[in-house]
Amino acid sequence: MLHFFFFFFFFFFFTGNVIPAGMSLKSIGLELRCQCIKKESRFIHPRQIQNVELFPSGPHCKDAEVIATLKSGDQICLEPTARWVKIVIKKILER
Repeated sequence: MLHFFFFFFFFFFFTGNVIPAGMSLKSIGLELRCQCIKKESRFIHPRQIQNVELFPSGPHCKDAEVIATLKSGDQICLEPTARWVKIVIKKILER
């Protein structure tokens, strides 16, 4: 337990000196939990989508996550098992 404490103490001490103010851990790839609570499976026209981010499952979250940023600026989580989302993911991975 003591090793655990020292690990986090040094981690936060050193990252506090390395990570600029205002930068989130997510922006450097260190998100520590799932981002998607509710996932949308209804079709969203590709013209409404500005960007799509794929996050594979891992220690931070047991499920793969697909987060779309709409042109309106809103971010929504997409259901990765929905047929249309699978097609979008496939096209992204082919690039």
